[in-house]
Amino acid sequence: MRNMGVLLDELHFPFGFKTNSTFSPEEVTILESYGLTMRQLQEGNLLPLTAAEYYFLAELDGELPTTSHFARCWRKYNNKITRFDNNLTIRVKSKRATPVRDDSGLNISTEEDDNDEEYGSLAFDL
Repeated sequence: MRNMGVLLDELHFPFGFKTNSTFSPEEVTILESYGLTMRQLQEGNLLPLTAAEYYFLAELDGELPTTSHFARCWRKYNNKITRFDNNLTIRVKSKRATPVRDDSGLNISTEEDDNDEEYGSLAFDL
């Protein structure tokens, strides 16, 4: 697999992969070294050149069982960031589902009354 640079996911791992206890040291090395390549391959922005890259895509598509370190590590990474996003979406939807107030019993009249006398009878304590 080609190394295209260091993968930095500042959105989900702002302090890096090493500070998170989710990934082993070997998985951190794989993600940092080959993460950009794996992301580009998965998104279809990069064509596979090596047998490892073809095998990686076949494992992600479900054509072959997931046995390589690349595919296992990438699936673990995707599950971690997807689970975070799904939980956030569920929390936002559940907040929107509850009504803020119930105005169903409220009567609003648009007719104007010329009876302003009741405002004159208000008492104010100063």
